[in-house]
Amino acid sequence: MSRIRRARPAEAERLTEIAFAAKASWGYPASFMARCRAALSIDGAAIAGRHFHVAEAADHALLGFYGFEAEPAGIGLSHLFVAPNAIGQGIGRALWDHAVALARSLDQRQLLVVSDPHAAGFYLRMGAEPAGARPSEIEPARPLPMFRLRLDEH
Repeated sequence: MSRIRRARPAEAERLTEIAFAAKASWGYPASFMARCRAALSIDGAAIAGRHFHVAEAADHALLGFYGFEAEPAGIGLSHLFVAPNAIGQGIGRALWDHAVALARSLDQRQLLVVSDPHAAGFYLRMGAEPAGARPSEIEPARPLPMFRLRLDEH
């Protein structure tokens, strides 16, 4: 990885492709993935209006990204996806570390994550603590694990 930088609105389609491919890499059936399309889609306006950052390789290929959203009790990590061909290279950790540093610089007290169940172990390894569950946008009867990282304790 070469660097983490602010995402550009024109990269919305590529970020959507990364999110969709990363989600699909967990082995979800095509019918479930089709229902995820809207929830995983990133638009240029969201990138322009919120904090989105990308991990970019030396050849300018995008390796992953994260985005923030407002939450009543802090800032939410709305996205953190790594391209499947880049998994295992430290991209996820680098994006997480960048997100944590940025949230602290924005004077946030906690970073909140609603996670795919398959990614729960990643957030635990990153030091986030379990914080309950939230219904899935895709399947409301399917609870998604929530995590919290207190930013004012470090």
